[in-house]
Amino acid sequence: MARSGHSTQLTSGRHRACQPQTQKLTENKISELKNYLPEWTLAKQKEKRAVFTAIARAARLFAPKVDQAQWKKRKQIYKTWLFNNRKKKERKDMIKYGRKWMPRMVIYQWNWEEVLKRIEDESGAKPGGPGMFKHYQAAMKRVMAELSNDELEKAKETAEEWSNNFPPPEIQAQVTRKKGPAYIEYFLKEMWRQCRMRVFVMLAWKNEQGEVLFGMHDDNEALGDGDSFMKMKDWEDIELVWQEYVQEQFSAGAQDGG
Repeated sequence: MARSGHSTQLTSGRHRACQPQTQKLTENKISELKNYLPEWTLAKQKEKRAVFTAIARAARLFAPKVDQAQWKKRKQIYKTWLFNNRKKKERKDMIKYGRKWMPRMVIYQWNWEEVLKRIEDESGAKPGGPGMFKHYQAAMKRVMAELSNDELEKAKETAEEWSNNFPPPEIQAQVTRKKGPAYIEYFLKEMWRQCRMRVFVMLAWKNEQGEVLFGMHDDNEALGDGDSFMKMKDWEDIELVWQEYVQEQFSAGAQDGG
């Protein structure tokens, strides 16, 4: 079984917002970055680097594969957008644990293989290539134009269903990979800041292949003058009990929220 566990050390860093002129963010990527604005805005300066690392890590999971140089440029674009769009907000503005699904996003989930193939066939741009983003919007518009009114209405209804209730398990698994780390790190920081509460998180989920994954998350070393629970204490017994519990729960076929 796959296992993950880590302690995040927050470090300080200052960045200059310099807008690249040769690349632009897609509407879809801007929508994703907007979801991260609350935690980015509320983070203190010394926390910015760690928060951005979590955001970039999540964004890369859904981005086409690129080489290291291209990824470095893309991260700078993300960082510039976050700096340029940050707002002064009161601390009461908490992170939004959720997202507003739009019909276009649902249609992409239903037709992503066709969209990527159409981009490659019409432009030669391959997933992971530098030109892929440039052709995404045009390809999506053509795919949507070919849908019937009934199909468009179905996408609208599905978007409302996913927003108001929950999306299917495979979509939930994608959201877990994409936003899970940011959710957890924000929660741990707020519990310490608001309540002076130390938290050690045990988590488990199913990935897109239906495999049960589990993990531990320990940020205590980065909060105040605390020590890492995972470094200081023998937690292997807890880990074994958690694995047993997780397997029982997910194998029981419970459908609450997927």
